[in-house]
Amino acid sequence: MRFGLVVEYDGTEFHGSQLQSNARTVQGELESALLQIFNRNIRVHLASRTDSGVHARGQVGRFDEETDMSPDQIRKALNYHMTEDVRIRCAQFVQDGPDGFDPRGDASSRTYVYTFHDARSEPALDRHSVTHVPKSLDAKAMNGASQALVGSHDFAAFAGSNAPCDAPTRRTVHSASTTRTGDSIEFKITANAFLHQQVRRIAGVLYNVGTGDSPATLVFDLLATAERGAASHVMPARGLCLEEIAYEGAGECGLPAISPPSIKDVGVN
Repeated sequence: MRFGLVVEYDGTEFHGSQLQSNARTVQGELESALLQIFNRNIRVHLASRTDSGVHARGQVGRFDEETDMSPDQIRKALNYHMTEDVRIRCAQFVQDGPDGFDPRGDASSRTYVYTFHDARSEPALDRHSVTHVPKSLDAKAMNGASQALVGSHDFAAFAGSNAPCDAPTRRTVHSASTTRTGDSIEFKITANAFLHQQVRRIAGVLYNVGTGDSPATLVFDLLATAERGAASHVMPARGLCLEEIAYEGAGECGLPAISPPSIKDVGVN
């Protein structure tokens, strides 16, 4: 049987989400906890790759295991065996087998939020989840510039160095907005998929627009020229959070729903 997971983590102490042999990662933390629960190595597949320091409120993963544990028992057991900076928010049964649930391939959209903080002093409580900037930002100008992102565009100008040179760079942005609440300015973007560092490079352009150092038309110009890596200002990772990954036919956890196995199927007496 296959279990789908919605995972939340503070990325400050993680070297990204994907497994590495010599560094602490979110995937490694999950697989280590599963080893303690089931006494064998179990591979976890994640929907999106996040870099070192990037946070997530709605990362999605899945793993396969034959067990009579319920999804909520899986959630509790994983949380018990993991450190406090990573938590399973929800677990549910998903379709298994070769054509079963694929967290990456089945996603219909992904939403990221980048948070700036422009108070005179850096925050103490939120210091790991926002990027403090030394200049006051014009959120209205940033919001206006972000509207140029909506639609299907070639985002080559916002591609990071790890994006393969021959990989397609066209993406479809469903919505984008920048809003201010007190000293925090949130840039929120939803798209079918993202390139490596795409959101942090867009945030860098919006920051320059917000300070008045760049015109609001810069986003449009970068999309029009599509010069690879032209948006070279990469904002720090700590301000970025993977907010949500959406799927069609979502069930209890927002993942594609199936009927739970029968009691006989899972071997419960």
